[in-house]
Amino acid sequence: MTRRRLTALVVTVALGALVPEAALAQSVSAADRDSLVRLRVSRGGQAEEVDALLVQAGEARAKGLPDEPLTSKIREGLAKGIAPARIEQVIRQMAGHLESADQLLREMGMVSAGRGHDASTILLAEAFGGGVTPGEVRELRRQVQSAAAGPTVEGLTGAAKGLSFIKEAGLPVAEGTAVMVEATRRGFRQHEVLDVGREIKRRESDYQSGRASLRALRDAIARGERPELLFRDSRPDARAVAPERPGTVIDRPAPSDRPEAPRRPDRREPDAGVRPR
Repeated sequence: MTRRRLTALVVTVALGALVPEAALAQSVSAADRDSLVRLRVSRGGQAEEVDALLVQAGEARAKGLPDEPLTSKIREGLAKGIAPARIEQVIRQMAGHLESADQLLREMGMVSAGRGHDASTILLAEAFGGGVTPGEVRELRRQVQSAAAGPTVEGLTGAAKGLSFIKEAGLPVAEGTAVMVEATRRGFRQHEVLDVGREIKRRESDYQSGRASLRALRDAIARGERPELLFRDSRPDARAVAPERPGTVIDRPAPSDRPEAPRRPDRREPDAGVRPR
C-alpha cells in the first residue's frame, strides 16, 4: 500500500469516527444547544464541553431511549455551575438506568418495540435510581398478578417508584412491597400510588419509631380506604377531631320569634276646640 493510500485510509477512518459523534451531539435543537453553550461559557467553560455531554444524550436516543431526562440534567448541572466531568458521571448513570428499565419492560412483555413508552421507562429508571432492583420489580408484578389479571405498565412503574420512596425512608422492603401491591390491586391510579409512597417518605420518622405502621396502612387499603383519606388522622400538625357516631341527632331549640318592639304612644295634637286647663 502506497503512502498516499495509507494517508487517505487514516483520514477516512478518522472522519468516520467523528461524523457519528457530531450527529449524536445534535440530539437537541440548535436553539437548545446554544442556550446550553451560553450557560457553560457564562461560567468560564467551552462549547466543546457541552457537545461532549450532548453526545451521551445522543447515544441514548440512538438506542431508542428517551433522552429528555439526560438533556434536562445537563441543563440543571450547567445552571448550577457543576463541573462537566461530574455531570457526565451522573448522566452516564442515568442512561444506564434508562437502558435497564427499557430492557426489563421488554423482557416482561409490557412494552413493544419502538418509542411510545417513554414516560414508563423514565419512571422505572427513576425507581432504579432510588435503589429499587429489577428483582424487586419482578416481585411486585408477580404478587399483583397472583390476584388479578396483572398490572398495566403504568401501574407497575408507579408501584416501583412508590417503593423507591419507601426504600429511601429505610423501611422494610417486604412490607413496602405489600403496600404497593395492595394499592395496585385496589385500582389506585399511578399518581395516587406515587402519593402514597411520597407520604410514607415524608413521615418516615413516624414509621421508623413505630407511631405508624406499614402493615396497618396496607390493611387500611385492603379495607377499601381511598388514597385521599389514608393519612387524614396521622398528620403531625392536625388537630384530633372526634368522629360523629352514626345515627346521633343533636336536638337544638328552634329559634324563638323576635319580640315586637313596643308601640310608641300616640302623640296627637289636642283638639282645636278644647283647651287644657
